[in-house]
Amino acid sequence: MRESIFDKIIKALRQSTLHNSSLMESPEVILWPDPESQWKEVIPLLQHELPELLTYGQFDPVQKSGPAIWIKCMVARLLPEADWEPHAVPIIYLPGISKADLRKVETAVFDLQPLLEYQYTGNLFLQENGKEWTVLAFVENVQHGLGIKVQKDNSTKQALKKALPSIFMEKEMFLNKSQIDAGFLNIMVFPEINESILQWMIHGDRFLESMDSSKRNVFIELCKGQFDFTLDIKNIKDIALKLGSQSGNWKNVWQLFANNPKKYAPIEEYLKLSMPVDLGVGMYALPRETWPQLNEAEENKLADALNALTKLDIPKAIKKLLELENQHKERRSWVWAELDKAPLAKSLSYLMKLAENSQFTFGNYSLEDLKDYYANEGYEVDHFMRKSLQTVKSTRDKEIISKVIRMFYMPWLESLTDRFQKLTEQDSSVFSHQTTVEETMDFILFVDAFRYELAKDYIQHLSKESPSIKFYMSTSWSAIPSLTPTAKVQVSPIASMVSVNSDCREFRPQLKNTKDLTTAAFRDALKDKGYEYVSKLSEIESGKKYWMEIGDIDTKGHQEQSGLVRRVEELFDQITETVEEIFSKGYTKLKIVTDHGWLLLPGGLPKTQLYAELTETRWGRCALMKEGAVTPLLQLPWRWNPSVFIAYAPGISFFKANEEYAHGGISIHECLVPEIVLESQFKPKHNAQIKHIKWVNLKCNVETAHAPDGYKLDVRTKASDENTSIVVSQNNLVRENKGRVMVNDDSEGKAATIVLLDSNGVIMDKKLTSVGG
Repeated sequence: MRESIFDKIIKALRQSTLHNSSLMESPEVILWPDPESQWKEVIPLLQHELPELLTYGQFDPVQKSGPAIWIKCMVARLLPEADWEPHAVPIIYLPGISKADLRKVETAVFDLQPLLEYQYTGNLFLQENGKEWTVLAFVENVQHGLGIKVQKDNSTKQALKKALPSIFMEKEMFLNKSQIDAGFLNIMVFPEINESILQWMIHGDRFLESMDSSKRNVFIELCKGQFDFTLDIKNIKDIALKLGSQSGNWKNVWQLFANNPKKYAPIEEYLKLSMPVDLGVGMYALPRETWPQLNEAEENKLADALNALTKLDIPKAIKKLLELENQHKERRSWVWAELDKAPLAKSLSYLMKLAENSQFTFGNYSLEDLKDYYANEGYEVDHFMRKSLQTVKSTRDKEIISKVIRMFYMPWLESLTDRFQKLTEQDSSVFSHQTTVEETMDFILFVDAFRYELAKDYIQHLSKESPSIKFYMSTSWSAIPSLTPTAKVQVSPIASMVSVNSDCREFRPQLKNTKDLTTAAFRDALKDKGYEYVSKLSEIESGKKYWMEIGDIDTKGHQEQSGLVRRVEELFDQITETVEEIFSKGYTKLKIVTDHGWLLLPGGLPKTQLYAELTETRWGRCALMKEGAVTPLLQLPWRWNPSVFIAYAPGISFFKANEEYAHGGISIHECLVPEIVLESQFKPKHNAQIKHIKWVNLKCNVETAHAPDGYKLDVRTKASDENTSIVVSQNNLVRENKGRVMVNDDSEGKAATIVLLDSNGVIMDKKLTSVGG
């Protein structure tokens, strides 16, 4: 069994009390002389195991320390502090006193004299050679200590003394160690050495000046002895080269940098400055991932290769993509990818999957076959298209990725849509035979333009982030045209109140009472159906029926076109926070519905000419033709009046030019809509709440109500995402409705959310705050 210095010294002290009872009496005390006071700092730790351990020195009965007369009284068990077992032999620790001092009976200081008799009635705790125990001697001693060699240079001896409190209780740190030196020991005293080196590289002498002098000296010694450099900012180029080379102890410094490169952003410039002309070969080669300009060069090569790829035919282009993926995939694990400096390498993995999955032919698929294909696997093509575009930000990169996307995605999208339109032209019953169903769910959450592909991505996201929420997802067809004025009411509780003999006014129907279905009329009709329209979560009251609307993907799509891909994660966070807040109000089940999906094609949808003079109303993908106007366009009955026919743009085309985002047409992307029922698996037993928060610097004191012991506190930049926690303290449990958390120093002044979690990690309450108060 592995043992620490603590374990060994306990054994040695107890062994010193052993005696042959047939030859001698039990020692009255054990005297432990320590002329250099090397063991003084660990005596309190030993006293937990050895209550009979007394210290000669200043009077402090709590620490069992006092002058000679007090110690004599303790040995005689005349004081209540003498609480050790009757058979235990008192041990008297003598800091600053040597064995020789005990021999000087006539010249000893007056206060020490009462203890000198114990050298005759007790035992001395000494080495076998009669010398006092030093820390170095004990560590090296095979019989009583650890049996580990210690370098004898002064720096190691001093480091061992300083490190003793840090290493005293450790059982594992000396495992497989045959020899220890100053470097090893200093790291025990200064465990934050890697962080400190990075901070010094960023802040220079200002960082050094912020340390106390003793710690500064250890830091300087460590840098020299373990990392082979002196703290001189003029040598920063050579120091950065050591970091980039990742050799020896620098490997750990690099790993710390790589784990959070944004925290140490200025170091990138030093690495650029220090990159050698020749990185070497074989066993002498320097790591490639270290150097930012090498990654930048690889990104430029990839940009050229992707541009050239678009001039190839499809089979050759897919083969080339695979070659590029094999060449560049390792860069996605480089630190520069974490800093968004390798967007093309990131996008490449999605492009590869997009290219492979888009090579699908639809042949004689029926409408049901198309639906099954898209719902089960086809949606992934849209997912990979969106993700490949989402990773790039610069104009150059967007143009490159858009061209590659169009090469593979556009033919697939056109083929799928053409087949869908042909089948719909032959039999439009999925649209013309739609009926209304009475709504039974108490809470309906309408998410605007929540395309099927997004919904599939979201429920995967939800299952990871909120496993306590169970979901059921189904599909249906939107009302056509797939526009909000027509389709939103179809998924609402008031669908049965809409007239199927409506006049088509900007594709907006009327209620059976002839009221035009404006926003105000829609909300009034909800009340008639027993539902309240609610816009703020704070207004929700348990037991009522609600209709709530969130999401602005459609607005962003029209405004930002393909730029909307950057908004998807924001939408997911908004939905999750809304859902969790609804459940916290006492609801256990809700339904998410949407009105329509959309088409998105980077670089723009093809244009179909339709003159405005021929139409009563013309939107991007559909139009109400004037009476008598002749058109070859596909025409289908309007959902809210089958005698009114709406004309639709062919394929994926648009009635205007240069649009990347569109809806209102006939395609599986626009018309297949999800319906998701969410159910909370946990019902709170207590109405646990955060009552009050108070910041003291970076420490937050939290007062709760009805929170059982064991509930936890967290501080997050995104309330629903545990990965955004900024807490650094480990003890974040609630006790007696009180708790505290400490956050990292990078967060001061930033907005965050205090989160109260039950024992299963379910969010019970949350409050917005500003870190630091």
